[in-house]
Amino acid sequence: MNSVHTTKGGPAAGPPAFRPRRALIAVLPFLIAVAAVAAVFWSVRDRIPEPLAVHFTADGTSDDFATAGGFLTLMLGLPVIAGAVIGVLVLRDAAAGALRWAIATGYAMAGLFGCLGVSMLLRNVDADDAATVRFPPSYLGLALGVAALAAVVGRLCAGRDRIRADEVAGPGRATPPLGLADGETAGWSRTVDSAALAVCGPALLAIALLIGLTMSWIGAAGLAFAALSCLVFAGVRVTADRRGLTVASALVPRPRLRVPLDRVQEAGVQRISPLVDFGGWGYRLRSGRSGIVLRRGEALALRLTNGRVFVVTVDDAATAAALLNTLLTRERDKRAAGPGRED
Repeated sequence: MNSVHTTKGGPAAGPPAFRPRRALIAVLPFLIAVAAVAAVFWSVRDRIPEPLAVHFTADGTSDDFATAGGFLTLMLGLPVIAGAVIGVLVLRDAAAGALRWAIATGYAMAGLFGCLGVSMLLRNVDADDAATVRFPPSYLGLALGVAALAAVVGRLCAGRDRIRADEVAGPGRATPPLGLADGETAGWSRTVDSAALAVCGPALLAIALLIGLTMSWIGAAGLAFAALSCLVFAGVRVTADRRGLTVASALVPRPRLRVPLDRVQEAGVQRISPLVDFGGWGYRLRSGRSGIVLRRGEALALRLTNGRVFVVTVDDAATAAALLNTLLTRERDKRAAGPGRED
């Protein structure tokens, strides 16, 4: 009978590794963006109107304005905050290549912020009235192009993974199989809530409304989407049965995530710290592993057939792991007996 074993120690098993060089690479584009916007601002501060145009319609006509101080605070503050968050996550990440996507995204954000900030300042230069300032759509296209190019640079600078998926720590506690008779079926289901996402959802929604009312509804759309995602996944239902593992929102039927039984190699239990192990809450991706991480504590851990590990934080994870191991053993016994066996 197949038994669950403990995989040799990997990145998830120990304390987070500190990578100052990698963190510096992650925050560097934000420092460049801040320096570029600040340098241009101080060089043209006597040649821009007060207030200056900061928002434009689809055809490039200015329709919203801000003081020079407010503009500078926004265009410098956002990159500083975003850079600090990504830098801390990379600094504390335990897997060498786990945050390549975050570094690439950070480079794209910094490129977008920097290009838009510099472009808007230059378009306001020598304008007698901010209402006459135009921002042609080509400037937005240029900013998006710079962001895409910066993302590629970030991806290259982030380096390659230094660990393989099959070296990631898998199920950390063995779970004995359940005593199911031949032909007997069973299922397991639990609901788990996340206080962190339940708080972040309304907070992000409030920020999105504030940005939409004071600046731009287009800029608020991303935060609103993130807020709704937090609220949808603040509670999920986890189900283990003959189909495998299913994780779905407790509020809406879709989206849902399913791991078929034939993709599972073994099941077990791990202790998870959202920030240390995954850098946050929600659906998380790391080198060689992924999961639904809603809180600290016990998690169902699946070693998949491709070597990766999938986890979901939930109470009574040992029972779910035991059931899945029992179903896995049954399926393997059937395959070993051959197609001619009659159940």
